[in-house]
Amino acid sequence: MRAGGSGYRLWVLLAAVVAPGAARAAPDPRAAVAVPAVTKVTVVDPPADDRILVEAGLRIRAELDAAGLSNRAVACAGGVGSAGCDATASAAAIALSRQDGLATIRVIATLPDGYELHRLIRVPGPEGGDDPSVLAVRAVELLRDIYLDIPRDFPRREAVPAEPAKPAEVTTVPAPPPPSDRRPLRVFLGAAVLTGRRGLGPAVAPVLAVALPVGYGLSLTATASAPFQRLIGDADTGTASTTQALAMVGGRYELVFGNVSPFATLATGLHYLRAERAPTIMGTGTATTTDAISPLIAVGAGVSVWFRRWLAATAQLESFYTQPITDITVSNVVVGTAGGPSLLAQIGLSVSLGER
Repeated sequence: MRAGGSGYRLWVLLAAVVAPGAARAAPDPRAAVAVPAVTKVTVVDPPADDRILVEAGLRIRAELDAAGLSNRAVACAGGVGSAGCDATASAAAIALSRQDGLATIRVIATLPDGYELHRLIRVPGPEGGDDPSVLAVRAVELLRDIYLDIPRDFPRREAVPAEPAKPAEVTTVPAPPPPSDRRPLRVFLGAAVLTGRRGLGPAVAPVLAVALPVGYGLSLTATASAPFQRLIGDADTGTASTTQALAMVGGRYELVFGNVSPFATLATGLHYLRAERAPTIMGTGTATTTDAISPLIAVGAGVSVWFRRWLAATAQLESFYTQPITDITVSNVVVGTAGGPSLLAQIGLSVSLGER
């Protein structure tokens, strides 16, 4: 059997390395080689949760037994070669582990003069990395190859005591500040369309708004828009020229999905309405002017689409109610109603004064 033949040669090679003094003291090549009464090979226990490596470790010891080499199993939490791994009384140590998912065989052979020889191979699955018997045979062959690689006239030198390891310097890195969702002040400039009820049709005016983020998607907002001018009424009832203006402050809650930011708004403010009645075409009636200022509450939603980190297109629609609701009458006929409710649509560009 292959294990028996290679094992016998391995036994002879290990015995020759462990007791070079005895080998030189016997001039007769047929004389027996004196082997110290120590364990020749230490097999480090693989991780207990790796069934394949555990079985391979048992098979390695069986291969060593078949070769006539004394061996023992040692549990090393830090792995072979660590301070907690007592393999100093052995001529060689074998450890199985996994690195990057590949079965890894590591062999360390200690020479009498203190030198150590290391071998490490990784065995992919297709090449037997998942076969315990293949791993065992390759580990024993790797141990044999180490001793075949030793030069015959290797100079014997006193082992140089290792310098005590210096404690690693601990560098304290300050933790980065927590991320903040505060953003710079935003300015919105665009056009607004305001429409009421009962004939108070749509009117267009410029709109200016600012938003100051306060965190967690919330912003404080302020909006002003004027003048919304519209002629209402007809030839029968007479006409009136209307002018409206809005001033609001409130809050906005915004979500961010990449370059798209939908938001909802809630605001309060004042609605100003001025109606100037002109005489009828027939010359009846008198010219009058009426002003009304009413508090309002508005709710709405909108969306911003960011083309640059500082520039976005924004559209928004709000509905607001005034208290009291303002009716516009001409010749005792209601020709328009504001704030019961009125709709305000806005579209324009948002500029972030700083990166978004």
